[in-house]
Amino acid sequence: MPLGTLSEAPHNMASQPHEPLAPAERRLLIIDFDWQDADLLSELFQKPGVSVRLVAGAGLQDPGVRMAELCGLPRTVDLADLTREIFDVALVGERSSRRTQLESLLVALGTPCLTPEEFLRDATGDPSRPGVDAPLALHAAALEQSLTGSVDAIVDLALPDLDPSTPLEPRAVTMPIQPRLVVTTLDDFPSLESRQRLEETLKALVRETGAGTAEVHAGDRANLKLVAQVGPDDRLLRGLIDIARESGTPQVVTRLSDPGKGRTWAAWPFRTMQRHGIVAGASIDSQKALSSWQRMVNELRSTWDQEDRERSVPSFPLTPNREARWLEPGLFRARVDLAVERHRRDGLRFELHRLEFPEAAPAVQEMCTILPGQVRDTDCLTQPFPGVVVLLATGEPEAFARLQQRLLSAWEQAWRTAGVAAPAPAFVDRHASLSGLEDVEAFLTAADVWLVEQ
Repeated sequence: MPLGTLSEAPHNMASQPHEPLAPAERRLLIIDFDWQDADLLSELFQKPGVSVRLVAGAGLQDPGVRMAELCGLPRTVDLADLTREIFDVALVGERSSRRTQLESLLVALGTPCLTPEEFLRDATGDPSRPGVDAPLALHAAALEQSLTGSVDAIVDLALPDLDPSTPLEPRAVTMPIQPRLVVTTLDDFPSLESRQRLEETLKALVRETGAGTAEVHAGDRANLKLVAQVGPDDRLLRGLIDIARESGTPQVVTRLSDPGKGRTWAAWPFRTMQRHGIVAGASIDSQKALSSWQRMVNELRSTWDQEDRERSVPSFPLTPNREARWLEPGLFRARVDLAVERHRRDGLRFELHRLEFPEAAPAVQEMCTILPGQVRDTDCLTQPFPGVVVLLATGEPEAFARLQQRLLSAWEQAWRTAGVAAPAPAFVDRHASLSGLEDVEAFLTAADVWLVEQ
């Protein structure tokens, strides 16, 4: 290489020794802006040397998040995303309902905190102190609580042991893998595979339909439990869930005015062989998206019903979550299928009885009142038509002979209680037995006919 080339580079570098370097942009984090704060965004964007790197809010309908969407800025409703980048300063809305929590989180992250007004007054000013004056351990605990939702452990994480010999050391903060999804209990899920499918489906549903919150509740009708939640709590959604549980019918509400015009809140109740469930969504983007939610309800009902069936067959009729009440014909028919599966498994004997009572409504009503007390809690009852009762029970022929005597005594008692002139007329007892595999077809046919034909 020529010598002239070697001397040319240092000569050019030395020719501009005093050229100033461009100042680095200040990386801004914006959190919980309301509409008053959002009005300041245009002035904020005009500030030289600033770059808005992330906008965070409590929900998709927060003013700051909506403005970020319009401006094409990165946005999130997940506080865990605050840990994925280093920010020079955080601007927290002065009227934020969770300002104290956010300030503690930002202290734990080492991010200075200002209000929008303070930053605009003096973009180079010193950040203000957080509203909570507490040890770093407490702020670290607030960070863990924000990311994992563990309220009960916050004191243990933040405060040292009262023993003087215990060192004052903050405990390590562990980041959850998926902090947005809050799973309250998994007791009602029969398999790990179904839990994983539910979690993935909920997250995809929220993302695809622009919803703010998705919840699934399960259990018996009197004690439904929240089993999975994506997004923050929503008061309107909570009320719809309560109404759906009590009425057993879907509840759908659409907002007709701004803000949030056209957004829909809905709760869909459903029933499987052994469980009640509710799928609910808040602030769903449009009416067109409701079909996706209803499809999830149907798929979840089908999946859980199949799982209920699989775990019920080995012990039927000692199934979990048995309810001491009359069954709807559809649920009763599903138990007939369980009886057939149990018989195929180990030969357990079943009988199906169709009781046809005379036309005496008061006496029949009284009979239906006292009948559950005359059968075992493992037996199934349904009333497909007025004056007709269908009974599914298990046992040897001798047990049914004793059952028939109890039914006759109960009918005579119901007739007397109803005040109808004695004697009580006889009722018809049609029955089909499941004693061998050759009886399966006739047994199922009897159930189909007796439940749909009067």
